[in-house]
Amino acid sequence: MSVQQGAFDTAQLADQVAVVTGAGNNGIGWGICRHAAGQLKMHVLIIDLHENLVQSAVERLRAEFPAILVSGMRCDVTRPEDLQWAAKQVSARFPGKDIGAVFANAGVIFNKTIMKSSIEHWRTTLDVNIMGVLHTIQAFVPLLQAQSCESIFSTTASVGGLVRGDAGAASYQASKHAVVAMTESLSYELAVKSPQIRFHVLCPCIVGTALGETSRINRMVKTGDLDEAQVHVPQTQSIGDLAQTPDAHARQVFDHIAAGNFYMITENKRPYVDHDFPFDAEAIIQERMEGVLKMQLDNSDALNRNQGRQTSSILKGPLFQEVARRAANHSES
Repeated sequence: MSVQQGAFDTAQLADQVAVVTGAGNNGIGWGICRHAAGQLKMHVLIIDLHENLVQSAVERLRAEFPAILVSGMRCDVTRPEDLQWAAKQVSARFPGKDIGAVFANAGVIFNKTIMKSSIEHWRTTLDVNIMGVLHTIQAFVPLLQAQSCESIFSTTASVGGLVRGDAGAASYQASKHAVVAMTESLSYELAVKSPQIRFHVLCPCIVGTALGETSRINRMVKTGDLDEAQVHVPQTQSIGDLAQTPDAHARQVFDHIAAGNFYMITENKRPYVDHDFPFDAEAIIQERMEGVLKMQLDNSDALNRNQGRQTSSILKGPLFQEVARRAANHSES
């Protein structure tokens, strides 16, 4: 009998299907699709909110990896019926293929403080980031349960789901804490019943994506301020060469899967970046855990001000120290 955790040979995923939500916008999901197709020879089902993003991603992936079966579906992860429909389509679009991996990756972010964020920002964040993951779980886990082969189910949280929610990202980090807890619960619930499914929660540090921009665009489409036909593949946004690229990040994701790590904390470290300025997730997570055990909340970072700006308790490791150093040098030049 297969076990739920432990080392995993990713080579066995070849000729199986990878299902990835939030995969059409050149971000984390797109990197996972490219790695699955190019490195693991997996077939790929691309799911995203907008039809033109889906079709663009399908065309690009087919052109790059012509031997791989690629299909795409427009789905709104906040609508459970969309994900249920997508799950029912897999066998027809990939006949005779097992599902090797499902990545519940779709997400949004609105960087607003609690007092300045709108109720709509909160509702959208929680609906996409939490309920979207739940809908993906309830649609696809039954398919994995029906298979005898080992498979992967990964949710995308954030390092923000393991640390404090500040720096204007309270709604985002609250939602990601929920994703971590949900995935932990799911892994426990199915540890005996479905041990052939390996659950993981992905907690990225800093990846070069356009998540903030795509979140803004999605909201504009929803409110009628932008025609969906005008939505195009966004340009990647990052903090220069310090962020991981989606491709490098995907390598780290599958390295975590191979190692059998449940918490996949994708740190900004070599060989996934070409510098020595990590986010320092381990120290920041430890800082929070120690505070919890002491039953104390340390707000000293909020009291330390630098050039009139409040210092974040999480964006303070070597990576963001280097960002601040470069910004200071740029302003002086």
